[in-house]
Amino acid sequence: MKDIRIVLTMDCEPTTVTSDASASGPADWTVGERAVLGYWDMARSHGFPVTYFVHPETAVAQASMFNQLADQGACLGLHMHPWKYSMWRHAGKRYMGHYGDLPAGEQHELLREASAIWQEAIGAPPLYFRPGTFSANDAIFRILTECGFRGGSCSAPGRVLREFRAIWTGTEPDPHRANAEFRQAPGELDFAEMPLSADFSALLSGRMERRMHADLRPDTDWQAQYGVSYKTIARNIVSQVIERNPAVPVINLMTHNHYDYRDERAGATQRLRVVFSELEEACDSAGVRAVGATLADVADAVLAAPPVKEAFVSEGTVFEMTVNAAPEIRKS
Repeated sequence: MKDIRIVLTMDCEPTTVTSDASASGPADWTVGERAVLGYWDMARSHGFPVTYFVHPETAVAQASMFNQLADQGACLGLHMHPWKYSMWRHAGKRYMGHYGDLPAGEQHELLREASAIWQEAIGAPPLYFRPGTFSANDAIFRILTECGFRGGSCSAPGRVLREFRAIWTGTEPDPHRANAEFRQAPGELDFAEMPLSADFSALLSGRMERRMHADLRPDTDWQAQYGVSYKTIARNIVSQVIERNPAVPVINLMTHNHYDYRDERAGATQRLRVVFSELEEACDSAGVRAVGATLADVADAVLAAPPVKEAFVSEGTVFEMTVNAAPEIRKS
């Protein structure tokens, strides 16, 4: 392995005025703009593009900004908290739940409706998707594929947030073709799933039986809350990816659009600078190159090769199943 693709993502929420004062999101669109553009500038200063997952309300309100970023190399996708969308579009009378609460039929209806609004604002249909809080059930990838999506970042390996219907224990940690029937396994769909990258050396727990692994988001002060430094997280993630040696090596990190990345004094801004420094140092120390990429680039790599068959044994009988085989990453 010579290169590791670094994919920076941002969930672009509607304002708290648009959805609910208790919800995550910028206080107003000006704050959201400073977050989006500040994150872009910081990422580009390190040679990294950005993938933005944009909620329908945000796409409508800030279409010009996102189209300009797309012209400069950003990747745009659809972000969805069904209950936030319902507050805006249906006065809280429909889709009032997390994405994983919705049965397959409602997922299909919601995606078709929201995608049409998103396309009218942006000028093209969304091809990539992330559900809010990584909430999902086993219908997610089949429905996304049926609705024309080709890739997403829907999984957070090791996450257990039952109240948000976000359970990803034992899921595939690297980019792969998604499964039509079981969200936690690779499959043969023409849909590339890019999981959130995490440090699997420790499982962190919190209130309400929540569990997760540390990741490289600048939103959380991992040192203050859990006593874990970004240096440790970065080195562990890099070494674990190298050890797994996936067909498409990726480190995927995320943030949100309510952090003012134009403010040098802001905690998230300062932590993001540390993230870049520690991640690049970890790659250098491991002898691999950090190469900027978008979700579209990762999806291209995953979907470039057809699924291949692998044998497995069950109760003494050999069956064949289809799993993904992606091409080797470009060598330098």
